[in-house]
Amino acid sequence: MSAKRTKREFTAVDLFSGCGGLSLGLERSGFVVKAAVEIDPVAAETYRRNHPATVVIQSDIRKISVKELRKTADIGRRTLDLLAGCPPCQGFSRIKRKDSKDDSRNNLVFDFIRIAKGLRPKIILLENVPGLKKDYRFTCLIKRLKSYGYRCSWAVLNAADFGVPQRRKRLIMM
Repeated sequence: MSAKRTKREFTAVDLFSGCGGLSLGLERSGFVVKAAVEIDPVAAETYRRNHPATVVIQSDIRKISVKELRKTADIGRRTLDLLAGCPPCQGFSRIKRKDSKDDSRNNLVFDFIRIAKGLRPKIILLENVPGLKKDYRFTCLIKRLKSYGYRCSWAVLNAADFGVPQRRKRLIMM
């Protein structure tokens, strides 16, 4: 008699989730997205309609504690498989305003790090514009994640090479 094998459920949390494009890809790849964090009320409502099984935390990520996120997502420390996020990229974009270096949203990378440190997921995925790699915050992100025991790799990839019908270069860090 053989033991019945159960399919393992891979879990994820999506930070800076927008309307849920990244979550859709994760779900299609077999992940169960336990929670999403989005500050914009219109994007959060769209996310809820696109992903009714996922808990949406409509809030400024700077005001969310790791404890609250863990409770809302129903995940324990070190039990989350993937923490994914696409922090705002406007300040790192090639198409910059004069004040883009001072854009307070640039510092949201540090909240991504804070959440990663507290949740200790098995894998971390960050997506952004290639300009982020030239910013000191990216160097800080890599150093801190390494200090938490993660191995980090990153590359600038062209979405067209993955079936997206446009040339769109993105920095992907895992």
